[in-house]
Amino acid sequence: MVFEGIDGAGKTTQANLLFDQLKRKQFDVILSKEPTDSIYGQKIKKLAQGERVSVKPLDEYRLFINDRKVHVANVIKPALEEKKIVILDRYYFSTIAYQGAIGLNPKKIKLENESFAPVPEIVFLLNIPPRLGLRRIQKGRNEEPNLFEREENLIKVKNILDSLKENYIVPINGAEEIEEIHNTVMNVINDIIVHYLTKDEQYTLFNNRAKTM
Repeated sequence: MVFEGIDGAGKTTQANLLFDQLKRKQFDVILSKEPTDSIYGQKIKKLAQGERVSVKPLDEYRLFINDRKVHVANVIKPALEEKKIVILDRYYFSTIAYQGAIGLNPKKIKLENESFAPVPEIVFLLNIPPRLGLRRIQKGRNEEPNLFEREENLIKVKNILDSLKENYIVPINGAEEIEEIHNTVMNVINDIIVHYLTKDEQYTLFNNRAKTM
């Protein structure tokens, strides 16, 4: 399960809420994010803080690819093989949008990533206007927008994200209250998480539901 959206959309908040909720329900779940803390992820974070002008778009893209390959190999695939629920705060859809916004081909980015990165069961796309995202960054986080977070760039990013029409992408109004968004997320995944239960657990779940109807 992946949370995507422009900067300030609320991805981290909603990913944490979902993780906490599933942990309380005693699911075997992990929460991870991109960029990671790999050597490639650390370079990406430095670019965002001011060094981006010194790197070519394709070189920047390769950093994201290499960081994701480490993430997939060391975290995502092992967790999936152990039948854990994986929650991600950003994934390759961000690369499609952000690197697409600076001139790379979104379709080629998607193809290359899906050659090694597992396609998620569901992507929650939190939609907000870029100006709201920037306002949240400045006021909510008390931060100044970094080089990835310029309004003209975020408009392009949002347009690319909005153009993704795969059936596993669920658009959500990210301007709603935090709890409303979380409730929407939980309603969407209630049927999905049943697949992670044993038959006995499924029987108990459905039996309890029946008693409350």
